[in-house]
Amino acid sequence: MRELRLESLSSRKRRLFTVSTAVFVWVILSVDTFSLMIGSLVALLWIHYFFVALSIKRLNITRTIDRERLFPGEYLTLKYSISATPLMQLELIAMPTLRGRYDFASTRGERVIVRSDRTVSFQYTVSFRKRGEKDLSKLEILYRDPMKLFAIKATYSLEEKIMILPRIIDPGSFPLRLRELLPGRESDFKLMEDLTDFRGIREYDREPLNRIHWKASARMGSLYSKEFGYTAVSKTFLYLDLNLSDEVFARDVWERIRVDYEETAIEVAGSLIRKIIADSGRLTLVTVGEKVSYMDDTGRDWIDFFEALSAVHGCEKGPSLSECMSRDMGRYDPATTVVVLSLYLGESILPDLVKARGRANRVVVLLMPFGLRKSGQLPGKSYQMLPRAMEELKRRSSLLEEEQIIVRVVEENRSLAETFGEAGTHR
Repeated sequence: MRELRLESLSSRKRRLFTVSTAVFVWVILSVDTFSLMIGSLVALLWIHYFFVALSIKRLNITRTIDRERLFPGEYLTLKYSISATPLMQLELIAMPTLRGRYDFASTRGERVIVRSDRTVSFQYTVSFRKRGEKDLSKLEILYRDPMKLFAIKATYSLEEKIMILPRIIDPGSFPLRLRELLPGRESDFKLMEDLTDFRGIREYDREPLNRIHWKASARMGSLYSKEFGYTAVSKTFLYLDLNLSDEVFARDVWERIRVDYEETAIEVAGSLIRKIIADSGRLTLVTVGEKVSYMDDTGRDWIDFFEALSAVHGCEKGPSLSECMSRDMGRYDPATTVVVLSLYLGESILPDLVKARGRANRVVVLLMPFGLRKSGQLPGKSYQMLPRAMEELKRRSSLLEEEQIIVRVVEENRSLAETFGEAGTHR
């Protein structure tokens, strides 16, 4: 429980000024009992105004929140308590101000009656649609005069922020190349499942019949296959490109597309990171946004990556993906899979992909210019038209698929699991 401090106090009293001026002129021009009585009432209104302002300044407001990390769509509860020794009973409207970079949560004002003999408590339940850091610092207190002659607004504040983590999407099956043997395990092959390390079951996906878990399939009513651990682990370099490519011409249009792409790409990257770490893989995340940041899995869990992804943003003009990949070439080895998530790439990136494949085991590029189909939505007909540069990249990269350079353009009517499954069909 933390106490908020008064940040600002403002008022609207134009009507009170207008009435006071009119009454003052009346009293000067016509001094009689009735005019003096009306003048006395106006004086009482001014005294009431100053007492209300002084009482609002003396409020003691505390706030508690039930969590500091949550996902989009989850609910956050803010609890407020107001206690004070006001000079008079006040009927106030309290309303928190909750804001983020691309998102805000609208809240309805809560009517509270503040008295000196008790503490008033109230709470708000809100949710946010987009990831990122959200500011909960401010609470606005509003008093409206019953005669509507004036209003007083106070802002109480204490810096407090929460983090909305990226939404989790089921990535389905995305088989990374497993090439680095785990210490202490023996295998006749560099890539081999450890049949003594039973991990669980998953939905059947065109696998050999001896992989089917028949008892679980009978209970579930559909086919499920067995999932085992591995005697080798994957090493992944994941590039999350959030910036607008220099090859884009209609930059104003693509910048608006980029804002929506940013949210989708971060959700996809987070889902892939979670799967890699759950499968005991090794990971280096390279975020190409307003600045370039590197993050590996040493001593970290997937939640640490999600917190980092919550705060990253791209821009129209920033570091380029090509520069980052060129700088990292010496860090690839034959056990590495290079994965690139980007909005727009042209054929100029092909030399970097070929160089990366010369040092790594596989290169996978997923381009997402128009988003993807959310879970629960039915597939529809696609009307997307790709820029000529991306069509040329697709055409030329198709010749390199046998060399494990795989480029896929995600269609808006395909799910993440379908896209990852297609990219993973090249063994």
